[in-house]
Amino acid sequence: MKISEFLLQTLEKNGVTHIFGNPGTTEIPLVRACEKRKKLKYVVALSEVAAVPMADGYARATRALGVVNLHVAPGLGNGMGNLYTAGIAGTPLLVLVGGQDRRFLHTNPILWGPLEKMAGSVCKAVFTLNTRYDAVANVQRALRVALTPPYAPVALICPPDLLEQEIDAAPVAVTAPALSSLSDEDAQRYARFLSTAKSPALIAAEDVHWSNAGAELEKLAMKLGAPVYAAPYTGVLPVASLSPCYAGYLPPSLRQIAERFAPHDALLFAGGRGLRTTLYSEARLPQKKAWLGNDAAVLSADGEFELAQVADTRGALQQIINKINKIKKIPGANSVRAAVALPAKLDKKLHPSRAIHALLDRFRDAIWVDESGLSTSDVRQWMELKAGEYLINGSGGIGWGLAAAVGAAIGRRERQVVAVIGDGSALYASEALWSAGHHGTRLLLVVLSNRRYATLNEAAHRLAGGALDSFTIEPPVLDFSGLAKLYDWRYVQAATEKDFDACLKTLGKKLQGNTLLELKLDPAVKPVTASRHF
Repeated sequence: MKISEFLLQTLEKNGVTHIFGNPGTTEIPLVRACEKRKKLKYVVALSEVAAVPMADGYARATRALGVVNLHVAPGLGNGMGNLYTAGIAGTPLLVLVGGQDRRFLHTNPILWGPLEKMAGSVCKAVFTLNTRYDAVANVQRALRVALTPPYAPVALICPPDLLEQEIDAAPVAVTAPALSSLSDEDAQRYARFLSTAKSPALIAAEDVHWSNAGAELEKLAMKLGAPVYAAPYTGVLPVASLSPCYAGYLPPSLRQIAERFAPHDALLFAGGRGLRTTLYSEARLPQKKAWLGNDAAVLSADGEFELAQVADTRGALQQIINKINKIKKIPGANSVRAAVALPAKLDKKLHPSRAIHALLDRFRDAIWVDESGLSTSDVRQWMELKAGEYLINGSGGIGWGLAAAVGAAIGRRERQVVAVIGDGSALYASEALWSAGHHGTRLLLVVLSNRRYATLNEAAHRLAGGALDSFTIEPPVLDFSGLAKLYDWRYVQAATEKDFDACLKTLGKKLQGNTLLELKLDPAVKPVTASRHF
């Protein structure tokens, strides 16, 4: 069979059903072979800026390997920002990069570039199909590394002339190395670390999601009477936000984190590589600390860990739970998110916090993708979602959310997906709306239209003493109805609470097709939790 066919059949053997990509001339052999497959679908995106987050959102929503196909050096360059985001969030992603035809590489042809060096800056490993003799080994190596924790993008460079060559090989499912459990002695040490503390706290990151360990972490927290915090910028909600032990996302400020941790004398970090924060601040975390997870590159935020083990997160937590059964339960009530009162209705305006609260109530059973900027803390304040059903980019950038929501909607067709996106963010990869329409999803896109980079202005107030004119995106006033019409989406809008209530009634609880809901907001009205953003 041709190497292109071997690659695709190998992907199928490993459970892959979708390849997201923006193909060009060098991808024609791969796309042609994919069109002949019944189980494998090639999802065309109109740019690599959309294709990468679509694959990333698909992977996070399905808790499975994502696959994206990028078009040689320019396409890889276009996708690198979102490959960086996927790496920060620990998404398992196989990146099939189209290499230029090797027969005339010596002439530096159009589309040529240093692919290995480019991909190596945002991928944990890079493999190249060099000859028909190493093709089988490198396809399998790339898949194995992509499926081995700690997860991150892995690149496989695929020259089109080589994909057309014939080989005699049988596609197989690869066996990725699995993380081990804790030894009995180590499990006892973690149990002792927690049980001897007067007020322990648990901090969860992406490893909990990819190990499907949310239920185990909640069970451990309930036994200890301890709160569970989500680490700042954690890309997928690691535990259910409706759990009585869930204490919310930590703020991206070390000083504010220290304030949250002040009542606690012991901290157990479940996954992650450290606390990702935004603006510089100084603070001490004097508590004793322990960590377990997938990535040995982890850094302690202050001092050293008393315990640290690379282990299967789910299995390790269950082992610790079993040891806690032998130890007296720590007294004390579970910590919960502090209540925040809804603001009063505004006359002839729509308050963003009231809108977010109402949407969360109406679509409480949806998967939520959040890139709402200054409203993000409002979403986290009132969301009551299951583990794994709240997604953010995790890297601190913007422009990921809309396309990621399309990928999630393609991967989870049985579920309603809601994306709440700032108007500036919605413009980065709005072409993803075409892919959603082409593949018949039923995504609800909520655009918060305040005609400002409100998040940057919030930071500017702290760093520069006030808002900056450069962070205003009017005139002209953006007309999202035109964008919806361009991609054949239903469009509804609201600028007052009365309009908004009417929109909710027309939407219902389960959409029949793709809908863009534009909320036209007064930029002077801030979300009630905006102060938490930095």
